[in-house]
Amino acid sequence: MIQAIFAFIWNIRGFGHDGRRQQIRDYLRLEDVDIVGLQETIRQDFSIPELQGLSRHSFVWHWLPANGLSGGILLGVKEDTFEVEDMDRGEFFVSMLLTHRQSNLRWEVIIVYDPVDHRRSLAFLAELSAKVERCSTPVVVAREFNLIRAPEEKSSNIIDFPRMRMFNDCIVDLALREIARVGAVHVDQQPG
Repeated sequence: MIQAIFAFIWNIRGFGHDGRRQQIRDYLRLEDVDIVGLQETIRQDFSIPELQGLSRHSFVWHWLPANGLSGGILLGVKEDTFEVEDMDRGEFFVSMLLTHRQSNLRWEVIIVYDPVDHRRSLAFLAELSAKVERCSTPVVVAREFNLIRAPEEKSSNIIDFPRMRMFNDCIVDLALREIARVGAVHVDQQPG
């Protein structure tokens, strides 16, 4: 039997804030997290000592630099849980091809951050489609989507139905399905 894999995915809105880094550090040291995916880091670069200091476990890290004052993705996987076979990144994603050490299951984790500027949504969906279609293993796409799938996801009455349809068509074409969150923690909560 394969043990559960614990992923921590968060739109952090700025890794540079001491309070957010401390929240991540506290959470990763308290919980047995296998995968860390942070979107909107708003960072150009990271140092390995800085990243290794986040957890009591050894992680392999991969990131996409921010574009000015927005974006940026950080992906880390626990070395005791996964062997990293390959890494990739595009304009809107970072990914790792992984082998689960216990089960030998191969799969790819893709962390995406789609642009707030919806004029770039088509480019984002095209890149996501091309990436998923190149994968020869099962994939998990963890995300911060600025696109919606249904009107009730929007806080206002201004809904771009063609863009919503385009997003839903992409999800169907790629045969993606949503995995329910389990054990979600509100970001304002302190771990514990």
